[in-house]
Amino acid sequence: MVLAGSRVRVMVVQEVVPHYRLRLFELLHAQLAQVGIELTVVHGNPNREQAAKQDLVDLPPPVGLKVNNLRLTERLLYQPVVSRLLQADLAIFPNAAGYLPNYLFWLKGRQRPPRLGFWVYHTRERAADRSLKEAVSRRMMRRADWWFAYTAGTRDYLLMNGAVDERITVLNNSVDVAGFRALLAAVGAEELSEFRRRRKIPAGAPVALFCGGLHREKRLDFLFEALRLIHRECPDFQLLVIGDGACRATVEREAARDTRVHALGALFGQDKARAFRLAQLALCPGLVGLGILDACAAGLPLLTTDLPGHSPEIDYLRHGINGWMTVPEPRAYANAVLRLLRCEAQRRELSRAALESARHHSIEDMAGRFAQGIRDCLARP
Repeated sequence: MVLAGSRVRVMVVQEVVPHYRLRLFELLHAQLAQVGIELTVVHGNPNREQAAKQDLVDLPPPVGLKVNNLRLTERLLYQPVVSRLLQADLAIFPNAAGYLPNYLFWLKGRQRPPRLGFWVYHTRERAADRSLKEAVSRRMMRRADWWFAYTAGTRDYLLMNGAVDERITVLNNSVDVAGFRALLAAVGAEELSEFRRRRKIPAGAPVALFCGGLHREKRLDFLFEALRLIHRECPDFQLLVIGDGACRATVEREAARDTRVHALGALFGQDKARAFRLAQLALCPGLVGLGILDACAAGLPLLTTDLPGHSPEIDYLRHGINGWMTVPEPRAYANAVLRLLRCEAQRRELSRAALESARHHSIEDMAGRFAQGIRDCLARP
């Protein structure tokens, strides 16, 4: 047990910090400071693929500690913070076989600080993984004093692999839903008209959007194949593509070929809100992650496909209630889009449920859960 009244240090280790994590760490730092716990978030410089997304931030002191990420190979990462971590009362790591400091703290044992927490990311694909890398991660995971699970589905994965239920905190991974909803509410009719005019989107044309990192797991080629099928039956259908990344050229080629595809690049704040306000549907046939909460905040039903590689946040999608999931085949996906475009009553019902879902996944709640989990871990004998 960490004694009350003593200086208590907690360090959270991240490879990089995406912009959507900024509010979480600000809230977490403030909440822990109120009870005498000093939080530092270690993070480093991005690799080329991470930098290409253009969605990273540096956390200013005292919240953040920027270090130099040393990549020994594409999958092996070292951060020069071991001496600082050894002075902490609790260190929270990503549960990753490729993060080298994990091995030191795994082998160190429980005889001296810091206590070890793992922030665990889980997918259906990972649950079925029998590779040596995953075996090492699972063995390492069991050494933790506490586990911070992305979602309830992650908690189930942890329990199947030897974690102790009383030492799991389910975070319900989130973004700043309330902040985005405020931006959406501030978008006026004139702004939307100007957005349409500037992008040459005909008045009354149906609009959908994709928002996320432009990388292979998002299945952009699949999206554009389905789009061509949609255009055969709905020629004026428009697609806004928000994001950046390694597959940007794929999007730019499609936009150059078809003026109904609008490559907007990475958007944030009010610019992003305008695009979401204009759309009726959110499309992501590949990996679904936290983008589902942006869609829900805007009342956009999200359409995806039944794949094993989704992020934990796929738990938030309820097929036929707040979104839609098809088999991973472009014709089936195109048919689902067309169905929802034609059936306004069903689309509105999905939209209403999506808005309701957003209310249950706030960044404030996530920060509160995270802070309570840290306090519970430190309070244990």
